[in-house]
Amino acid sequence: MAKVEPIRSKRKIKQIVNQLAGAEKWRDYALFVLGINFGLRIGDLLKLQVKNVIDSNGDIKAEFEIQEEKTKKFNSITINKSAQECLELIFKKSPIGDKKEDYLIYNTRTFPIGIKFISRSQAYRIVKKVCESVGLNDLRVGTHTLRKTFGYHSWKNGISIEALQEKFKHRSTETTRKYLGIEKKDVVATYNALDDLF
Repeated sequence: MAKVEPIRSKRKIKQIVNQLAGAEKWRDYALFVLGINFGLRIGDLLKLQVKNVIDSNGDIKAEFEIQEEKTKKFNSITINKSAQECLELIFKKSPIGDKKEDYLIYNTRTFPIGIKFISRSQAYRIVKKVCESVGLNDLRVGTHTLRKTFGYHSWKNGISIEALQEKFKHRSTETTRKYLGIEKKDVVATYNALDDLF
């Protein structure tokens, strides 16, 4: 089985986000944007409900906590600006949000919409299709692509491997490096970034 990769190109990420919003595919938009901003395993992402992200006053929370399905450990998720804007948009434009029990990544074939979440295989098909739509045909895509994209870009923006190891609940930093698909060219770029310091 081939190793799944992150989406390394910020330009491609923006293309996907703009394409999904432009086509008003709000469920797919939520899957992609929340997936790359929350860094959750797909099983935990798909089970998120309105009540996880909205407080008792009806406002979007600054953060929330879930118990991970795989590890049974608690994970605190910060709702950053991109995720907040996504949530505001899907609550305004999509058929979900009125009920606290609605799933954020809702199945469009069940009624009322929001009572069920999509399957992992449907999530995979959506991620694969949107990646191909922007020319990422050779990218080894899977449901972990979203989580790995979160981690890869966190690392590129200065978050330490140790912090990401803790976030992902990995046993070692080496596991985290391999998981994120950090390549030799990424390490060389880090060294070259120091050229301007001295």
